[in-house]
Amino acid sequence: MSKIRPIFLIAGNTVTGVLRGVVLNVLLVLAALLIVASMATTALQAGEMRRMLVDSGLAVITVLGAMIAILTGFTLIPNEVQSRTIYPVLARPVNRWQFILGKFIGACGVNGITVGLLSILFFLVYFFKMKEFDWRLLVAVCMIFAMLVVLSGFIIFLSTFMSWIGTIIVASVVWFIGSYSQFLWDLAYYHGDNSFLNQLFKAVQKLLPDFQSMDLRYAIVVQEVTSFTNEQIWKPVGNSFVYLAIVLALAILIFNYREL
Repeated sequence: MSKIRPIFLIAGNTVTGVLRGVVLNVLLVLAALLIVASMATTALQAGEMRRMLVDSGLAVITVLGAMIAILTGFTLIPNEVQSRTIYPVLARPVNRWQFILGKFIGACGVNGITVGLLSILFFLVYFFKMKEFDWRLLVAVCMIFAMLVVLSGFIIFLSTFMSWIGTIIVASVVWFIGSYSQFLWDLAYYHGDNSFLNQLFKAVQKLLPDFQSMDLRYAIVVQEVTSFTNEQIWKPVGNSFVYLAIVLALAILIFNYREL
């Protein structure tokens, strides 16, 4: 327990610090307004209304959740180093790997608060308009949370060796590319099997997390699936968490040898 306790203390302080900030509160209010605004559409038939609510609601939670993860996550380590508050923490019996894991778990806590609050509002809006509850939406928001957990791990990794502006830029680019990973496969296919661009696009797609495979909006809205397969749930989650374990291990390794 002595090894675990410092991790959760750092995580708790991280969540508290983020909740006191302005960025999280402003973006949460913006997301809430966007979700509630979807109620204004009344001229659609039931099927079109359902598709619109699901598509827009899940899109808001995904995009605003990613923005919150990036704009609150990039400060977690650099701010501690620049303000020198990290030194009294590490002067205690706290190892650097505990500090990294504590910051990561704190970021996951912020993601949980973000997704949880927005999902509750989304479910209420959906129930108010459709007079029903769709269990597929619960699975979809759980997948969004899993996406943001992986994104936060990648942000922690970047912030161990990059400046805050570099972390924001790279994390945003990776999020955007990962959200359209299928497009990279299409580009690779378009350029033929043996071309340099084909290999380049395939390499980029394999090196970056595949966030698109964890986005269930297409399956719900377009394919209208009634149940999800292992290929849609467990395979992308498993692949993403293997990726997460690798980037966290690299973050710990880099931070352990970094001069502060």
